[in-house]
Amino acid sequence: MISPATNPEMVHVVSKADNRQHAVVKLPCLDHSLPSSSLRARPVLLGLTSNNLSYARGGDLLHWWKTYPVPPTAPAPYNDQSSWGIVPAWGYAIVTESNVPGIISGSLIWGYWPTSTSPTLLCLERSNPEGHWVEVSNHRQQLMPIYNRYERVFPDEEKDLDGRAWSTVFRGVWVAGYLLSEYVFSPDPRAREPVHPLGAVSKLPWSADDADLLNAVVMVLGASTKVARSFSWCLFDRPRESGPLGLVQVTSSPGVLQEVVDKKGWEGLSKTVAYTEIDQATEWIEGLQPAKLVIVDCGARDNVLSQICQRLQESALLSCKTVIMQVGSQQKVYTADEVQAARAAMASLGKIQYNTSGIQDTVIDREGAATYFGEVSRRWKEWLAHRASAIPDMRLVYGQGIAGDNGIYGGWESLSNGAVRPEQGLVYVL
Repeated sequence: MISPATNPEMVHVVSKADNRQHAVVKLPCLDHSLPSSSLRARPVLLGLTSNNLSYARGGDLLHWWKTYPVPPTAPAPYNDQSSWGIVPAWGYAIVTESNVPGIISGSLIWGYWPTSTSPTLLCLERSNPEGHWVEVSNHRQQLMPIYNRYERVFPDEEKDLDGRAWSTVFRGVWVAGYLLSEYVFSPDPRAREPVHPLGAVSKLPWSADDADLLNAVVMVLGASTKVARSFSWCLFDRPRESGPLGLVQVTSSPGVLQEVVDKKGWEGLSKTVAYTEIDQATEWIEGLQPAKLVIVDCGARDNVLSQICQRLQESALLSCKTVIMQVGSQQKVYTADEVQAARAAMASLGKIQYNTSGIQDTVIDREGAATYFGEVSRRWKEWLAHRASAIPDMRLVYGQGIAGDNGIYGGWESLSNGAVRPEQGLVYVL
């Protein structure tokens, strides 16, 4: 069991106007009565990824800032909730007090936590399957449902710190790659109804033909990112007859990703190229003569997608149906102008936005929570057990606490400056 830190209670705050501006502030220790059906839990192990930059960038639009508002007891000016916010992170917390039936003090909880060492109040209701809970506080009801789900970690699960650490870095993004492979591009779209990339809530059509990869080539941009690696691994595990016809990975680290391809027996069915070798990718795709090209953008470098689209216009693939899906963003803080340009590019290129929560909600409605989470848990544990083959270059970079270069403060500094390498996973013991 991870023990709570004994350091002063601290919280990492980020400027809503300029996400590069951030600070660590101390919080006073206050005693409050515990509301009914509530608990307090202290974060003890958190991961930071490029997703955290997205939570800040979309904090107002998608209500991530509302998850954990800066406490009014924080020192000025950081207690101004209109200007400063807390960016949540995936990981584990230890329950310090509870009156929630089924959760006792000392329990370990997986979920979406503040980047803080302060005990955090949750108001929980039971969910399915056993050990799952949903946060029902009024201020969090505009959040997408995936961010309000919490799981109690049973004593016989994830016993080692290393396994938990990998979970903080990968589990939240791994499920995105899994759902993309298994439900958006279902291996058997006529037997399992495919799900639109935004989920059923979008009320947009997504047919078996849209999902079919049998005669398609999939091109993954930003292929070294964590969600891209998860997606590619799930594609490798599909029945070969379900497609895709071929896989192209565009990345800053082609050598390592090609090693994974070869180990999975995809020689000749996959090509891995650097960003400077896009012409090679286009020529290779032409040789396969696909009926469809699916481009999955997991956070490609600036102008790469526009370069690829230009190459396609000049190639024999001009008549090939092209589908472009936006899954992730580049590891950087976007200016207001860059955000506007990205939105314009979405429209001009006909990009389809991907949303993990929308798909997960749809699958839960269709299959039931017990069936869905049971299968996700099985596949996740399988991937985790084989991570040395799936991500041979990936290594955990441990930090300590909130403040300083070795704490979450330093991690945010590296993320916001694009200094975290694709093979690094940032983990913080609080």
